[in-house]
Amino acid sequence: MNCPRCGRPLAEGEICNCSANDFPTAPAAPTAPEAPIFPPAEPAAPAAPFTPPVAPQSDYVPPYTPPTAPQQDYYQQPGYPQPAPVTPAAPVLARTDYPEGYKIKKKYVAVLLGATLGALGIHNFYLGNQSKAIAQLLICLVGSLLFGLGAVAASVWALIETVQLLTEDIDKDANGFKIMTFEESLVKTRMEAEKKLDE
Repeated sequence: MNCPRCGRPLAEGEICNCSANDFPTAPAAPTAPEAPIFPPAEPAAPAAPFTPPVAPQSDYVPPYTPPTAPQQDYYQQPGYPQPAPVTPAAPVLARTDYPEGYKIKKKYVAVLLGATLGALGIHNFYLGNQSKAIAQLLICLVGSLLFGLGAVAASVWALIETVQLLTEDIDKDANGFKIMTFEESLVKTRMEAEKKLDE
């Protein structure tokens, strides 16, 4: 029987005193390097510069249109001076510089006359509009002979003027003086009463 380490023949039951360090061991076979789990990334190629898309060329050519002369107003004649534009006149405001002894017209009186006897033009007589009052009176009286159509027309006319008085579309009498509102009438009456008390 031989020693498995040194190869010396041994008697039966004999143990060899050699050690593994006494004999050179054969060099280990070189092992192949382990392949990496993830292969190295390849360097990215440089990006190409951006070029905007070019529209495909078309062979279409628009038809020729000759230049047109500037449009001229039909009423505008060349070589003649043009009239200045007409500006609307400013509305005439009602006057409040009542003369001494002037009888100021009151709105509530005109409204009551227009709502009750407006078809006869009484409210226009009160405000001093004599021509309108006479026209309403004639339409109401003469037109009543034609199946009462004149009275209806005069009543509608009076109703429109009554609404205009309420909304202050009509705010002055025939002389251009302001029609006194109900609040102004109360203030004037109170001032006159206080003046009499002071005297």
